[in-house]
Amino acid sequence: MSVTVEKKFAVAVVYNGITKPFEVDPEEQVRALLQQAIAAFGVVTQQPHLLGLFRTNGSEVPDNESVERAGLKPGEVLLLRPSAVRGGQG
Repeated sequence: MSVTVEKKFAVAVVYNGITKPFEVDPEEQVRALLQQAIAAFGVVTQQPHLLGLFRTNGSEVPDNESVERAGLKPGEVLLLRPSAVRGGQG
């Protein structure tokens, strides 16, 4: 008999003053949470790649890391807002 351990935990994302809860898996990419948040808030933009998730201290959560490697914790509140300019190497 095998037992599946549920590793998911809840975080909150705030956009335009509205807070929504999200369940995340420590092994999933932050980019997946970002995409879920963009869809859940119905953000319509021609350039969704310009949005990012930020901690309340203003630091951006790297979207190319796993939730665990990015250091997200249960109950953490993140802000969905425009990111720093992203582009190729100069």
